[in-house]
Amino acid sequence: MNGYYWIYLAMLGLLFWYEFTRQPDRKKLIYYGACGFLILLYAVQDGSVSIDIAEYMRQYAVIPELSFPQMLTHKFEIGYVLLCRILALLFDSERALVLAMALIILPLFARSFRQETEDPMVALMAFLALGMYLHAIIFWRQLAAMAILTFSYRYIRQRKLIPFLLVMLAAMCFHRAAVVFLGLYIVYRIPISKWLLAGCAVLSVVLGAFGKPIIRLGIAVIYPRYLPHTLESLGGGTLLALLWAVTLLAYWVLKDRLNEPAVRLPFLMILIAATIQPICFAFFWWLRIVLFFRIGLVPMTALLYTAMFRDTEHNRLLLLIGSISPGARERVQGWYGKAWFRAATLLALFAVLFVWYVSELEGGRYVMAPVTF
Repeated sequence: MNGYYWIYLAMLGLLFWYEFTRQPDRKKLIYYGACGFLILLYAVQDGSVSIDIAEYMRQYAVIPELSFPQMLTHKFEIGYVLLCRILALLFDSERALVLAMALIILPLFARSFRQETEDPMVALMAFLALGMYLHAIIFWRQLAAMAILTFSYRYIRQRKLIPFLLVMLAAMCFHRAAVVFLGLYIVYRIPISKWLLAGCAVLSVVLGAFGKPIIRLGIAVIYPRYLPHTLESLGGGTLLALLWAVTLLAYWVLKDRLNEPAVRLPFLMILIAATIQPICFAFFWWLRIVLFFRIGLVPMTALLYTAMFRDTEHNRLLLLIGSISPGARERVQGWYGKAWFRAATLLALFAVLFVWYVSELEGGRYVMAPVTF
């Protein structure tokens, strides 16, 4: 059995332990213990897990021999190159680089989940279930940039452009595509309405139907070495369906809370991802751009779970049930707070997401090798 499945089961066990523990200090201990578990597994995997890691290891051996001008023109960004240079001077083993990336990516996301959601353990489990942990293993530099960008969330909400740009520039030192996050800062104040969703849906269809010639022209001008990849596609229809399903569900469930900062930001991130995802039909590598916004699925999963299966005062699911049968609403509302209901809803949620986890693990272009140490 692939080791990644055991990781999923172990994290699911930690999630149930967290949810059924009442002491806040013990909850915090379990949460950080789960983060440490993921960091450890990340750090001890060998380079055969993906072709990307093998290339990172090769470059790690080359970078210490480069002059400073050569470092500036290296194919990897200067922040990542400097990190490799410093680690190579301090440590003989390439394992130092793996551990350093684990300690950059996972703790920063874990910090963000505690700040952005009421149930960070559900968010951490969603990070694993939605394939973000697997992407962190493959796309080191990009996930490091995305982790750094979590510091920009407060500046987007507070409309502080200079601090936001500084954080974005720091992220670009690990992956230059982080510049696309500027789009989120620009659209953050746009009113959220059904007309916005309709307009984004139309744009999504247009991009899917007519985007290929535009993308080919843009790639030819900006990144000509990626032009051959405009003939490649992994489809992406399943991800597109997931993004739009979560967007519409969030709009219905959280409609009265869309102006709250904790809800507005991940909602807009998912909406942007859903709108631009069809470009992947024409250009495989566009998934890297979508990933910067797709991460919004993680806090949104926790927000939706809390709103649908914890909150009883402003619960639109209960209102829907009540509109069909008032008696049924009272009966279902009585289940809230019961241990078996909490266990059943958690199990149902992550059983469904397990299907997605398997598809990320086995069905994509980057098929993960069985975990080895």
